Amino acid sequence: MLFNSLDYAVFLIFTLLFYWLLALKPALRIPRLLFVLFASCIFYMAWNPWYIFLILFSTTVDWFVARKIALHEEGPQRKRWLFVSLILNLTLLGTFKYFDFLGHVFADGASLFGLVIEPPSLAKVFNRLRALFGWDPIREVILPVGISFYTFESLSYCIDVYRKKCEPARTPLELLLFITFFPKLVAGPIARPAELFPQVRKEPYLDKEQIGKALHLIVTGLIKKVAFADYVSINLVDRVFDAPDQYTAPEVVVALYGFTLQIYMDFSGYTDIARGSAKLFGIELPENFDRPYQASNPAEFWRRWHMTLSTWLRDYLYFPLGGSKLGEARTYFNLWITIFLIGLWHGANWTFVIYGAIQASFVVIHRIFVQVSKKKNTPPSQDPAWLRVLKVLGTLQLVVFSRILFRANDLGEAKAVFFRIFSGTSGLANVAPTVWVALLLGFALHYTPRSWYSWSERSFVKLPGVVQGALLFVIFAILNRIASSETVPYVYFQF
Repeated sequence: MLFNSLDYAVFLIFTLLFYWLLALKPALRIPRLLFVLFASCIFYMAWNPWYIFLILFSTTVDWFVARKIALHEEGPQRKRWLFVSLILNLTLLGTFKYFDFLGHVFADGASLFGLVIEPPSLAKVFNRLRALFGWDPIREVILPVGISFYTFESLSYCIDVYRKKCEPARTPLELLLFITFFPKLVAGPIARPAELFPQVRKEPYLDKEQIGKALHLIVTGLIKKVAFADYVSINLVDRVFDAPDQYTAPEVVVALYGFTLQIYMDFSGYTDIARGSAKLFGIELPENFDRPYQASNPAEFWRRWHMTLSTWLRDYLYFPLGGSKLGEARTYFNLWITIFLIGLWHGANWTFVIYGAIQASFVVIHRIFVQVSKKKNTPPSQDPAWLRVLKVLGTLQLVVFSRILFRANDLGEAKAVFFRIFSGTSGLANVAPTVWVALLLGFALHYTPRSWYSWSERSFVKLPGVVQGALLFVIFAILNRIASSETVPYVYFQF
């Protein structure tokens, strides 16, 4: 059930109506929360009904684990119970997301020693279970949608209880809602217990201003997705990556800029719709993007891009490794491994391994440069405008060309795209005028001041409800004309 589909619109409207009918009576708090949990499960089961049991199982275990951790104020028992959660969640994530990849790595490594081994795969494991026991839990082994997102939320819950940064959930229902709340379930943003528990516990509240802000977020997300991400993808990016040899070097470069715009509009658009949908339930979700292509260095880029993932790894990996408190050499290692894992988190493929290594190296090299030259250079806050512009443009180029690895399906495709850039061919005949408009307008909007968005939101909120409805109708009609005949999935659903 995709956010940019009619199915989701119908699902959201009916869920909201029933939710707020129950919210009219505080005595119906438990039925109201149970209804949201039921709706969230239905939403997730639209992809694959079996995998909801993975979420329910791991969340149930984490419920008991967190209570055991809280029972022990000090001592090794707390750490042992925390390890139960870490091992369970990381094993599930590793099995479904990385098992096949590691199987191929193992087989390739064995071939270096003259051994021919058939790569093990998860599908073969399930086939073996069927043959031995007649057990058929999952007929088709695919990556569970959103497993990378809800696994990190489950881990943060038990870790925060262990660190005494939050109390255990009062009821299993509270924890299940934290994990499964459907607007954020399949692609974030990654929430923390301290952010959602207080909101789940209080009576929901919604006024005209909140409704206006929510609708503004949703329509903004749909415009990003349909008018920019999908249009550029269908009319340029997908065509170039499917057959790079049929396009000139400049067209391939334009496609890379197109993908850079596409993935931002796609993922930030998803986040906007998720936050807007949650706001209609009286729930605030964290922001996930802060105009990342305005970053002036690689470190700043990762502070602005997918912020809930970056801050999660900062708090639960970088700081526990020692952060910047153990000397410069250890700081470089901690930074490198953190950013590398951001890349690897995106997928089990050599393209993401190399992508993560490149991005990690960019961040470390930038820090080394800053440490060496900070006493000689003007502080960044005092950079003249022209230097700031050069830094932003330079950082953007690093992002754009490293995204070859992000978009390519494998190293062969990445290699074909990369070498096509240096083929010496010329011409831009295959880039349609409408694609140029989408690219130029999309990047121009990205580089507008944040205050422009705030002004747009305030202006929309102030409009009478009838005018808001009419404006939304016009926008949806235009988007319907622009949209492709088939609903295009979100890029980050594959992660």
